[in-house]
Amino acid sequence: MEKPTKPEPQRLTGLKKRQQIEVAGRTMFIWIAAAAVSISLCVATGQYLFGRWVHNNKVIAAKSKASATLSSNLSNITGLTDEVDALVANQALASVKTNPNDPNTKSVLDALPTTFDPAALGTSLQQIILGRSGVAIENIIVPQDATEAEQIPSTPQEMAFSFVISGEYSQVQNAILDIEKTIRPIKITSMSLTGTDADLRANIEAVTYYQPPKTVTVGEEVIK
Repeated sequence: MEKPTKPEPQRLTGLKKRQQIEVAGRTMFIWIAAAAVSISLCVATGQYLFGRWVHNNKVIAAKSKASATLSSNLSNITGLTDEVDALVANQALASVKTNPNDPNTKSVLDALPTTFDPAALGTSLQQIILGRSGVAIENIIVPQDATEAEQIPSTPQEMAFSFVISGEYSQVQNAILDIEKTIRPIKITSMSLTGTDADLRANIEAVTYYQPPKTVTVGEEVIK
């Protein structure tokens, strides 16, 4: 009995070798392309997540700041209310009211108005402050009313004005004393006197002040 002979191994021809190389190359290319796509997706996802993380941190920080501001404002309400109540009951303010029927807080606004009020200043000088002493008011010069809205900081602002009065020495002296006693702060910057005790003429330049109010607004902020 003859033993079966083993088949000889099939030898690869040059064509088959090239085909196998091409198949292996295509397979390798597919794997490399898939790996590149996967890496690109991972990088893009990582960048997106990192951007969201940074943005969320900014939002949280802004919310924390807003919350702290609100908490501070709420805690200051009681103190502010107590201060206003103290002004309402303040006897010193009550003693300087122009009109006895006005609340005490009106004296605070009279002392430091919240608006640029040259017309009101001129009227006050003519009818109230200078009129008490009996001097003759020859001239009052106040600034022109503002024509355009300006961004003015909420700090005391100067407003210059001048006036000319005449009368007896005692009348001019009393007029100056009345200016010093007025509740609104007035600072005389220059004064020239001419004439005699019986007929004295005073040319006075001065400044007063007003303080624009602070505004409280609730707004929205876009966090980028």
